[in-house]
This record gives sequence, C-alpha cells and structure tokens, in this order.
Amino acid sequence: MKISRTIVPLLLGATLLVLGGCSSDQTKHSGVHNMNMNMDMSMEPIKVELHWSPEEVVVNQKVTFEAVVTQDALAVDDAKEVLFEIASKDDSEQKIELKGKLVGDGIYQAEGTLEKEGQYIVTSHVTARTQHSMPNKELSVKP
Repeated sequence: MKISRTIVPLLLGATLLVLGGCSSDQTKHSGVHNMNMNMDMSMEPIKVELHWSPEEVVVNQKVTFEAVVTQDALAVDDAKEVLFEIASKDDSEQKIELKGKLVGDGIYQAEGTLEKEGQYIVTSHVTARTQHSMPNKELSVKP
C-alpha cells in the first residue's frame, strides 16, 4: 500500500511536466509564426486597376493589357500570378488568356490581338499576398 501512495503522486507529477513542456513549446512556435505573418502580410486588400492601350481597339490590332497592382498605396511587385482573360460576349467559344509579366512599379502587362469585332469582357486575375482579385471591364473591338 505504501508503494502505490508514493508512485501515484510521482506519475501525476511526471505527466504534468511532460504535458506542460509540450504546451509551452508549441506556444513558442505558434507565437513566432504569427509574428512573422504580421510583419510580412498586410490585411489591407490588394487593389488592381485594369487598362489597355490603345483605348479604341480595331480587329487584328496589337493591344497591350495592363494591371496596376497596389496594396496600402504601394506597388506590388511580387504577384504570384497575373492573367488577362478576354472573352467575347457574343461567342462563348472565343476566349483568350494572356500571362502578365512585371514591367516595374506594380505594373503587369501582356500583349494580344483580337481577330473578330464585337463586345468583350476583359478580366484580370491577380493572385498576390494570399489574395485574389478579378476586376473586369468591357472592351469594344471595331472592324
């Protein structure tokens, strides 16, 4: 009987030490991870302005599509992906995708041509800093 009275408190104490050590270690790792996330990532949403040049597009003319990406009014030069999707409003089969490339100061560009006149929807798909933005605009292509 004396042995069990001594062993039970020892086992209980050892268990508490082990559990306490694991809990303390995880808190340290979690705190460092959260601190790094706060320093590297802003909770402010990314902003994407979509443009193209020339503004008035004609069939088979080279067009430069541009997405200006900012966050907290600062240029975003580290977007993971920038795609321009140009889809005809009249013909669902007629759609092109162009991959944007960084040209500097948060500006991503891609060039393409449209072979048919009509109304198109241009959507820029921007993935940056754990966020995704998809602004779109209507484009009219003249003969």
